[in-house]
Amino acid sequence: MSLGMGGFGGVPSAHTDVLSASPEDVPSKLRLVEEIKSRGRACVGCKNYPDAASLYTKGIEVLSSITDGDSAKKEAAILYSNRSLVLLQMGKVSEALESADSACENDPTYVKAHWRRGQACNALGHTADALTSFEKALSLEPANKALKREIEAAKAKKEQEEKLLAAAKEAKEAEAEAEIAEPPKLVAPAKKEAVKANTTKPTSSAKSSNKNSVKEDENTDLFTSSDHVRGYKIRSDGKKTSFFDREISEESKQLIGDIAPKRIDPNAPTEDNAPKPLPVTEGTSAWNKAGTWEERDVTSWAKETLEAALLTSEYILPEGSPSPGARATVSKVSKFEGHTSYATVRGKKRYIYEFAFTLDWVLTLGDDHTKTCHGKVTFPDVDGTVELGDGYDIVDYHVDGSSPAGTGPLLERFVRDGGLRESIHNKIDDWVRLLRATY
Repeated sequence: MSLGMGGFGGVPSAHTDVLSASPEDVPSKLRLVEEIKSRGRACVGCKNYPDAASLYTKGIEVLSSITDGDSAKKEAAILYSNRSLVLLQMGKVSEALESADSACENDPTYVKAHWRRGQACNALGHTADALTSFEKALSLEPANKALKREIEAAKAKKEQEEKLLAAAKEAKEAEAEAEIAEPPKLVAPAKKEAVKANTTKPTSSAKSSNKNSVKEDENTDLFTSSDHVRGYKIRSDGKKTSFFDREISEESKQLIGDIAPKRIDPNAPTEDNAPKPLPVTEGTSAWNKAGTWEERDVTSWAKETLEAALLTSEYILPEGSPSPGARATVSKVSKFEGHTSYATVRGKKRYIYEFAFTLDWVLTLGDDHTKTCHGKVTFPDVDGTVELGDGYDIVDYHVDGSSPAGTGPLLERFVRDGGLRESIHNKIDDWVRLLRATY
């Protein structure tokens, strides 16, 4: 898949600097990929899908030159998955499926790879394949509510398709049985005499009668015999004029006013007539007087408030659970990267944010508060492409070796798949609402 002349499909791009870059060493290539991912997410947030596709394609090409096994493949899976999303939005459904397949090949454990494949299959009408992909994604992330809704919709669609196919088959069988029971009747050809009788030409007397009727309808005092063909009409002052001549009423003339050309006096003062600068709205650029695009970076505020929100995440295990009263919390936010801005586009605000961070978590057991479990989990894609309430992907879930033996299933249930994770999702969603309310 080629970038063309600076952009996807030959469309010029504003990201020529990165699209034309050719780093030599691995660290430079990885830095370029991170920049590409950042710009790609911003383009998706602004629905600039062609530029996003160009960026992700460039990132895939850069990663293909890195021979660092699994690490490069996992990064490539993310870019293939993101490109599948934007290609689907552009209506390039077959290409979206190809990118999703490549994402699954590079990292079979990446949830979004199977999710994107399911969406592409759905768009192509391959409902059974879509259902298989959604179920595979859910098996990797059982607590994902959005995937559960996708599966329910795919099952309903598949059931409807099966009903339609069954109805069509029954109708076809019934039609075949009817043909066997009653063969079609042969229709005798019509006689030539009847055809000739229907194609008799009108007599000269009929022609004459038609001509006379047309002439009687015309106003012979105003028009000649050919004027009705040329398109003349009579104005209110009685004059004959072209049909395309537009007559202005007196009321319209008063509204228009005096439009006759006037001589300009070169000696007249011009201060009052001089153009005045347009007012500039507070918080916008002086050059952007039309208000078409205005972007403001609020990353500093966003990082401070989001980190504070994440540190308040908490879940207490309920009665009936394996450890009632056990408390799971977030103790530290690290590797916090990303940016936030909002753009004013023709008077409407759009919020652009994308973050990745790692959280240190602690679970204090309820039966013995001296026993604790520790670990880490990474959220790689907290951005505007995720709908509120759908949850966020995690990778690199890790339990510290010092945690008590036998707590693995408990931690998977109440930290990795639910409980604390749901609390973290809610904190992120609340932060997004705060961002929209503040700016």
